[in-house]
Amino acid sequence: MKNNNSLNQYNNLVYIISKYLLSREKKPYLASFKVTYRCNLACQQCPFYVIDSPDISYEDALFVMDELYNRGNRIIIFEGGEPTLWKDNTYSINDLIIAAKKRFTKVGMTSNGLNPLDLPVDTLWVSIDGFEQTHNFLRGAKVYHKIMHNIQRSNHPKLFAHITINAVNYTEIPELIKYLSSMVRGITVQFYYPYNKKYDLYLDHSERSKTIDRILKLKKSGYPICNSVPALKSLKDNHWTCRDWLIDNANPDGTISQGCYLRGRSDIDCSKCGFSPHTEISLAFSLHLRSICAGYRIFYMN
Repeated sequence: MKNNNSLNQYNNLVYIISKYLLSREKKPYLASFKVTYRCNLACQQCPFYVIDSPDISYEDALFVMDELYNRGNRIIIFEGGEPTLWKDNTYSINDLIIAAKKRFTKVGMTSNGLNPLDLPVDTLWVSIDGFEQTHNFLRGAKVYHKIMHNIQRSNHPKLFAHITINAVNYTEIPELIKYLSSMVRGITVQFYYPYNKKYDLYLDHSERSKTIDRILKLKKSGYPICNSVPALKSLKDNHWTCRDWLIDNANPDGTISQGCYLRGRSDIDCSKCGFSPHTEISLAFSLHLRSICAGYRIFYMN
């Protein structure tokens, strides 16, 4: 198994060098696949759970995954809605994960943590918005303790917490990071984007910058914050070159779009971007070593 993993990493490195560094092709490398819009929560910061659309079928999902791979993607992240709710007759999300692992170098998922977290993905994120009162307020239900229970019970080797920072929770982020650090493999952060001009949760750049400074201090102190220093600093004022073509977005209706996560989903205002995965992968493509290392630790390091 270890030899196979080393061979896969070597083949992936050769692929990256040949396709992105030498030929400089504008192929996507990481795919976000929303397999359902359904969710067991109604979060204030999410625009997707209100979309009335059926889950993608198993056969159509296989077709989409083949298309994503052929377009250049080597990492796929299942999202939603809540991806663990996806089903098609006797097929469950685990069947999609198994199929994805036959195609892609690495398979990840982002979940709200309400369902058990022992899933066969390589990397698993659980979204945490704050401590009990804040988390429950933003999620619209008293779910904090159940999610924490599922995190503590999980034996997943690469379980990460993912925090979306906004105008409600930003003051408690430093203490939340400290609290979560002993429970998960690592922590990633991003900033709320005002979907369709919903500014009630939007954190202005002044407070964003101060919050990032606090996060950088925690990272320097050894807390397992996975965002790289260059990516965090770039998010202060969004003065970074976005190479959005590195990301594909697939939807429950089977459509695929390359580029900005917001394209076809909301209005786009790059000055307010808070999507740290776009920042990190863009910097990595520009050969920022610390961003390359951040991606390696999340997806490839055992």
